[in-house]
Amino acid sequence: MTAARNLPAANGVAWLTQGAQLILRNPAAFLLMGLIVTVIGALPILGSMVLAVISPALYAGIIWAARVQAQDGTAELAHLFQGFKEEGRLGPLLLLCLPGVVAGFIAVVLIAIWIGVALAGVGASAVLERPEALLGAAGAGALVLVLVVVALMVVVFAVTLFAIPEVMFGEKDAFAAMRRSLHACRDNLGAVLVYLLVLVCGAILAMAVLSVISSLLGQFVVSVLITPLAGASMYLAWKDVFGSAITREAPALPETPQDGGGMVA
Repeated sequence: MTAARNLPAANGVAWLTQGAQLILRNPAAFLLMGLIVTVIGALPILGSMVLAVISPALYAGIIWAARVQAQDGTAELAHLFQGFKEEGRLGPLLLLCLPGVVAGFIAVVLIAIWIGVALAGVGASAVLERPEALLGAAGAGALVLVLVVVALMVVVFAVTLFAIPEVMFGEKDAFAAMRRSLHACRDNLGAVLVYLLVLVCGAILAMAVLSVISSLLGQFVVSVLITPLAGASMYLAWKDVFGSAITREAPALPETPQDGGGMVA
C-alpha cells in the first residue's frame, strides 16, 4: 500500500480553490446536494442525530460526484446516495461516524460536568437570579472546555478527512482507513491545517456577513455552500496525497493518477 506523500502547506488552499472551480462547472447538482444534506440536519428532533450517522455516506456521494465531474463527466444529484448503492461500502462508511459520535458524547459529558461544578460553586438560586454568575464561577474551566472540544473536533477531522474517500474508492476496512487518514494528516500537517483554517474562517466570515440579514439564513446558506465544497475538496486532497494509491475508478471514467507531488487535476 502506497504511503501518503508529504506535500507543501500551500496545497491546502489549492484543494479548496480547485474544489470551488470543480463545483462551478456544475453548480446546480452540487448545491442541491448541499441543500439536501442541510435539510436533513435541520429536521426537528432526529435530524442532527440521523445526519451524524449517515454524513460519511453522504459525503462519500459528493466525493463520487466530484470525481465524475473531474473526469469530464457530469455530476448528478443521484450521486449523493452512491455510498448507499455501492456494494460493500455502506457498512464501512457508517462506521466512520463513530469518531464524531464518541467525540460528541465526550463533549456533552464534559459540558455537563462543567455546569455541575459551576452550579456547585455559586448555587442554583444564584444562577437563576444572575445567569452570568455561571460563567464567572466556571472561570478558567470554560477556556479549558473550549480547547478540549476543539481538540476533539480536530481529531475527528483528522481520522475522517482521507478515510471517507479511501473507503468509497478502495479500503473496505473502516478502522484501517481511519488510521491511514490520521497518519496522512500527521505527515501533511501544514497543508491540512491551512485547509481547515481557510475552510472554517471562510464559513465564519460568510455567516457573519449573511447574519446581517438573518442569522438563521446565514447558517442555512453557508451550510448549503460549504457542504459540497468540503466534499469536492476532500476528494482533491485525498487524490493529491494518495495519488498512486487509488485502486478503484468511477465507472466508465478511467483515470490515471499523477505520480508527482504537486496538486492533481
